[in-house]
Amino acid sequence: MITGLLFVQALTFSVLSGIVASNKNRDMFGWGIIGFIFGLFGFIAAIAVGEAEDATPSSLSQSSRQKSSSSEKKQTPRNKEKESASQTFDPDEHDKKCPMCAEYIKLEARVCRYCGHEFSKNEVEQQVEEVKEEKGDQVTDEWECRCGSVNSGEHDLCPECGRSPDAVI
Repeated sequence: MITGLLFVQALTFSVLSGIVASNKNRDMFGWGIIGFIFGLFGFIAAIAVGEAEDATPSSLSQSSRQKSSSSEKKQTPRNKEKESASQTFDPDEHDKKCPMCAEYIKLEARVCRYCGHEFSKNEVEQQVEEVKEEKGDQVTDEWECRCGSVNSGEHDLCPECGRSPDAVI
């Protein structure tokens, strides 16, 4: 009688450990055996272990496709500007180190938010120019349409959809 009860308990924890492990991208069969042998402790271990990353080539290509399709859906004009960093210079993406407190602050900051050190207007402009030259970013006259195509400044209308640069949907 007790043997049967222990077997049912081991089988129950085996199944539960396997299910939990499967939900965490772990080997269901291996964790089922651990749950069968160690019972409650194996089940607790299955719960406590972190989620495994699936490293198979098919899952990697599938997850990268999902990421790219989801990023295409969620692109805003601000995100598109960041993607095309080689076309424009965004000073918000660059930091400088305060000479007084050694904290990093925005490149265009005139006053350090940590210690109150003030930078002159000329000093800030010089730092911005240095970073522009350092990064090789040149501001261009290209514009990006809402349809996603990048157009040169010589076009008044998008060749793909016919919108003007300031068109609002």
